[in-house]
Amino acid sequence: AARLLRLMRLMKLRQMLFTIQSLVDSEWLTLTMVVVKNLATIVLINHFLACIWFGVGRADEVEGWVAKEGLGGSDVGVQYLVSLQWSLAQFTPGSSQVKPDTTIERCVVVGVLALGLVIATCFISSVTSTMNAVWTAKRYNFTQQLLLKKFLNQNQVPRDLACRINHYVDFVAELRHKRVHASKVDYLSFLSGPLYIELQAELYKPTLCAHPCFGQIHLYSKPMMHEICAAALNGHENYAKNDLIFHQGAKAKNMLFLKCGSLAYRFLPAGCLRPKTLKLGAGNWCTEAVLWMPWDHVGTMKAISEVDVISVKASKLHEITRSYREAYPILRGYAFDFWQEAREHGEGSLTDLPFAQMELDLEVKSQQVYYTSEEELKHAEDVQLSLVQWDD
Repeated sequence: AARLLRLMRLMKLRQMLFTIQSLVDSEWLTLTMVVVKNLATIVLINHFLACIWFGVGRADEVEGWVAKEGLGGSDVGVQYLVSLQWSLAQFTPGSSQVKPDTTIERCVVVGVLALGLVIATCFISSVTSTMNAVWTAKRYNFTQQLLLKKFLNQNQVPRDLACRINHYVDFVAELRHKRVHASKVDYLSFLSGPLYIELQAELYKPTLCAHPCFGQIHLYSKPMMHEICAAALNGHENYAKNDLIFHQGAKAKNMLFLKCGSLAYRFLPAGCLRPKTLKLGAGNWCTEAVLWMPWDHVGTMKAISEVDVISVKASKLHEITRSYREAYPILRGYAFDFWQEAREHGEGSLTDLPFAQMELDLEVKSQQVYYTSEEELKHAEDVQLSLVQWDD
């Protein structure tokens, strides 16, 4: 029973270490953990070797090293420290005053020295390989940046376009460094179908559920929500500053969710002669109308900062809805509410933005005062909104 309890404790310790490793996503922290884990392993091995060395020295009460050093009647702590110092000295350039005197002690010393040579080699190799992996990744990114700049210069790409390309690539590289893209993780291809669907749902569900319709779908039909996340999304799409998201008159196919960044939307309101420009912030969505009717973009949208967009394919959503009768009334009800709200706002009031966003952004904001850094950033984006270059 005691042995079984020890085994269970070791299994729990191993599981805890695996959990800690799964939470670490920093290269340098990973390197630190490798060093700490190897050191802990070496100390544990030396603990057992110290106990064995003391037992061998105490076996011969006359010629053994314990008797020769006069430690037979010493405190247990002193005996353990002397033994541990000897065992650690066999793994490092350190020295110990304890010397083998009997044949069995010399055999133990030879075995420990051979073991120390192997363990030290493995320790150095593990740390070196981890450091090489970190430096290789950094060297690869640096080399790619140089090659990109050389390519643009050799092909005489206009300076403005070259700067935009470099800026976008730097943004995507930094974003990929902070958040690993799914295409970089080969092990994801090992996942079974149900595990992959569950993973996709956990990745995209928080963003989609910001919309009331998808929140209701998740509440009443989790399998449908999982299938939407796995089959009806285009995944993360990254855009750099001043990139075109869509233009007026183009046929809409996807509903867009803005995960981070800010977008500028320009359109011509009904009854107005001059176009208006509005800002769409993170956590919002646009082109919802494509889910409920054939839709052509009413305005043009550009990025005013680096943005991350998740798009829902309308045709795929309609196809999935046919397989879930319990969720069909939810989508039908939201389609009817959308149509009714459009009628209340009047003909020509439909845009690519949500109705609530339109009412909020059309209010006068010139008297706002900004204090915090986050609000200063928003203020800078509002200023940038007026500087966006449009093609028309």
